[in-house]
Amino acid sequence: MTLEILRPYALIIIPLAIVFTFVMTRFMIRMTRKKKISVLTARILVFTFLALALAGISIKWKIDTTTTMFVVDSSDSTALHKDEEEKFVKDALLQKPKKDKMGIITFGSDSLIDQFISKNNSFNKIETKPVGTYTNIENGLTTALSLLPQNNKKRVVLITDGEENEGSAYKIAPSLLEQNVDFKVYKIEKPQGDEVAVDNISIPEKINLGDEFTVVANITSTVGTSAKVTLYSGREKRGEMNVELQKGSNKFVFKDTADSGGFKSYKVVVEPNKDTEVKNNEYSSFTNVQDKPKILLIEDKNGEASELEKMLIASKMDYKKINAAAAPRNIEELNQYKTIITCNVHVESLNKGFLNALEPYVKDFAGGFIATGGDEGFILGEYLNTPLEKVLPVYMDMRGKKAIPEMGLVLVIDHSGSMSGGNQNVKKIDLAKDAALKAADTLRDVDELGVIAFDDQVTWAVSRQKASNKTEIKKKIGAIGIGGGTTILPSLEEAYKSLKESKTKIKHVILLTDGQAEQSGYDPLIEKMKKEKITVSTVAVGKDADTKLLQGIAKKAGGRYYYTDENTNIPRIFAKEIFMAANVYLNEREFTPRVVSNHQILNGVLVDGKLPNLFGYVASSPKETARVILQSDEEDPILSVWQYGLGKAVAWNSDMNGKWSKNYVTWDKNLKLWQNIINYTVENYGDESGHVDVKNSGSKGEIKLTTKNAGEDLTVNAVVMAPDSTSKEVKLNPTSPGEYTGSFDMKQTGVYMVSVRQNKGDQVLAAINSAAALQYSPEYKISTQNSSLDKMLTEMGVSYIKSPSEVFSGDLKAVISKTQLTPYFLSLALLLFFIDIVQRKLNISFKDLFKKRKEDKKLQEAVEPTVKKEYVDYEKSSETPLETEKHEEKDSKDKKSKDKEDNKLDTGALLDKKKNRYF
Repeated sequence: MTLEILRPYALIIIPLAIVFTFVMTRFMIRMTRKKKISVLTARILVFTFLALALAGISIKWKIDTTTTMFVVDSSDSTALHKDEEEKFVKDALLQKPKKDKMGIITFGSDSLIDQFISKNNSFNKIETKPVGTYTNIENGLTTALSLLPQNNKKRVVLITDGEENEGSAYKIAPSLLEQNVDFKVYKIEKPQGDEVAVDNISIPEKINLGDEFTVVANITSTVGTSAKVTLYSGREKRGEMNVELQKGSNKFVFKDTADSGGFKSYKVVVEPNKDTEVKNNEYSSFTNVQDKPKILLIEDKNGEASELEKMLIASKMDYKKINAAAAPRNIEELNQYKTIITCNVHVESLNKGFLNALEPYVKDFAGGFIATGGDEGFILGEYLNTPLEKVLPVYMDMRGKKAIPEMGLVLVIDHSGSMSGGNQNVKKIDLAKDAALKAADTLRDVDELGVIAFDDQVTWAVSRQKASNKTEIKKKIGAIGIGGGTTILPSLEEAYKSLKESKTKIKHVILLTDGQAEQSGYDPLIEKMKKEKITVSTVAVGKDADTKLLQGIAKKAGGRYYYTDENTNIPRIFAKEIFMAANVYLNEREFTPRVVSNHQILNGVLVDGKLPNLFGYVASSPKETARVILQSDEEDPILSVWQYGLGKAVAWNSDMNGKWSKNYVTWDKNLKLWQNIINYTVENYGDESGHVDVKNSGSKGEIKLTTKNAGEDLTVNAVVMAPDSTSKEVKLNPTSPGEYTGSFDMKQTGVYMVSVRQNKGDQVLAAINSAAALQYSPEYKISTQNSSLDKMLTEMGVSYIKSPSEVFSGDLKAVISKTQLTPYFLSLALLLFFIDIVQRKLNISFKDLFKKRKEDKKLQEAVEPTVKKEYVDYEKSSETPLETEKHEEKDSKDKKSKDKEDNKLDTGALLDKKKNRYF
């Protein structure tokens, strides 16, 4: 331990202060000698402590404790070497001196504390798991330096494969040297196996429709091997070649033609004969194909879109017609088209990818959507509570004054032995149960549902009850099993009895069977049903069903008859039948549509304000912000439109196959009407007002908009669609005049679609689309160059260590700990200065204060018995004779004791002395 004086010349103040203080005593005329000495001493000490404080005196001593921080690489590239890393740390800790401390940090892209700094040598395994998609050595070392205590010798032991792909370890070298850190690195040696990786692909950023272009794939290999290289555009294979890969870099060129517009993703996949890691065998990119608007026609049954197709051909519009089963499956495929038209398409015919992507396609990417009706469209096509309903300008169900009253429904389902048959490995009874489950989901909570399962006996699988308890109802439906023979009449009789007691306005029975049953006895029951306004629809399953009987029951009971030899249609039939039972959705009658709104769609269409008659439509309810252009004679929407986000949607509630619209098919203004409808959805916000640049930086996507629409009232948001079709909205903030930026997480490999919109209040000024691609983690790249870690060690003069025994070897540069005494000297000077003021200004002697305190204590002890006696005398005045006698005896004893005490202390004299002192 040594003493350090930073400014020794400040100590000259001490003798000067002593001389000055003695000179000042000449002016202390009124002070006693004793007080002068006290003041003189205090002042000399005050000046002495101030001089010592100014001198900057500190105590220094050497630190003999070392803190070692293990920084362990836990990225994906070292995952197979975790055991080696743990063993290295364990073996090293066996040689750690007991007085030293240690801690453990793991890192990948981020850094985590695996073990806090302590003297404890116990270590079993690495518990933490940082994000392993990147190796950021810089982050790990920075975290270690921030945790190392300042008053210890410092050692950092880095355990890594050195394959840094984020940050730069080289930046930390100055900090390590400045802080005298003993820096040691143990490198994980990974044997280079047979490895093939797609390094990148290059593709033009923008191309025109119809142009031929090249896609160049760069593939790196550590071994010579044969492989198959395939180029995909979306889900479509665009090229394939069998190649011989050479060790090192390989380049292959594909040619393709831009046959559709919009942003298109491309992916190269390599399948080598020799390989170790498959995650780096594919690489994605994209291009923007500039083209004129293209229309997609989707039909469920052949011929449904024929009339619209003729009009598109006559209008010389670019279009493509497909079956619903081939509908696009993601936002990228939808964005190839400016408008999509569905012609009487049932929702179950569309894939989930299309349904999930439809809303963002219209709302965020400015797509157009037109839905036409028919017996499989709108509510009859089960659009209720689907993305189709969300995008369209109409609600599927009836609302307001046209709301459907409560319904009582009884399902009479055949579960005889023949229902165990079927096709496609699916039993008919299972499909019947699925249909019952769908019926339960379709009904509202205010409706009632009962389920009868019949064979040669009648069993209530679900007693008629409110459909609100769907969980319990579905559980009971699921328990229906296979039975014996078939008898229908008793089951219908049971359904009649139950519905007769129901208070619902609509009462309906759905009978499903695949077999034969009683041929007579139905008419009296049907007549009773008619009186109770109970209707019956029948479903014949397969050619063995008694179709004549079932047709007759449905016709006489006011219901509908269905036949299906495709068992998978059964659930769809049940759902449709529930809506048909309400007798309000399907309207098959002649009427003249009425114009209720003047709109650009009617420009050049109306002749004397008249339109041809229609022969049917599917009823729905207009949404609050929708614009109804045409409506039926019952005020149901026929043609309605609205703006949905950036895009536009149109609902045509009649058909376009000529069944209900035969007068329109031959009408000379029909072409103009549909040209106007399609052009309305094609109109879009241009991208002349700015430019969007999207780049990926590590696991982040960076969006930058440069726009002419700058201003305080401009808000900019981006919608990002991930490869799995999930979307997220990102706010872009102004960073400079006309420039807005934001970022988003990129966790999935593939192409991210980005739509940036500029808003001023509620008005959308512009919408611009772009994209970005995220590849496999650089952890899986084939390393071909030295890392920044090698450069860092070379410049620091540090080499790799080879074994755990080297961790605690070598002498560390001594660390000197220092404690500044200045604050303590200042505190003492301040205290003594305060005491000096108190003595001089208040004329108080601390010695007299202590003496006075002792005298007061003695006085209190003397007066206390007198006060106590006076109190006792007062108490005696209200005592009983017996209590008085007891107190007198006690007083006698107290008096004798007092007399003895008087001989020791003159109380009166003390009282007089106290009085004189205060007055």
